[in-house]
Amino acid sequence: MKKITTTAVLITGILLFTASATAAPQMNRLRNRPALRPDTGRFLAVIKARQEELNMTDEQLNRIEELTFKMEDVTLKVRNDLATIQLELRRQLRDKGDRNYEKIKSLIDQSSDLRADMLINRMKLKDDINSILTSEQLEALKDMFQKNLLRQRLLNRRKELQRNPETRRPIRKE
Repeated sequence: MKKITTTAVLITGILLFTASATAAPQMNRLRNRPALRPDTGRFLAVIKARQEELNMTDEQLNRIEELTFKMEDVTLKVRNDLATIQLELRRQLRDKGDRNYEKIKSLIDQSSDLRADMLINRMKLKDDINSILTSEQLEALKDMFQKNLLRQRLLNRRKELQRNPETRRPIRKE
């Protein structure tokens, strides 16, 4: 009886460990790295919705749209190149008996260069958008995003303090 119980406890422990290990976010995927995602659509949607509040002209909005679409196009091309390099790197690493270390090193260098290019492109886009907007518009945009950041922090904190955040039931005081 003790053997069966011990075996059941061990199997349950192993299953719980593997479930928690696979449920953790995997930072090796691009979608889990916010700096590498070409997510300018949400920014454009916010700017379009708050165009009057930011006192933006249609010309400014069109220039920002053109810049973001160009940046998305460049980012998608770089991501495609990065995926090709990652595939080749996985192939090289899979061949355990016949590894070409120089090729692996060059693929890793190419991958890091492409990631650096993606980050530089995002910084350039931000600088270009800042050059289009006036100082008053930049301050209004900064305040708007700061309020949103505080709201997000408050909501995340609220979820942590609740007993059952999925149903969002308030905690009863007894």
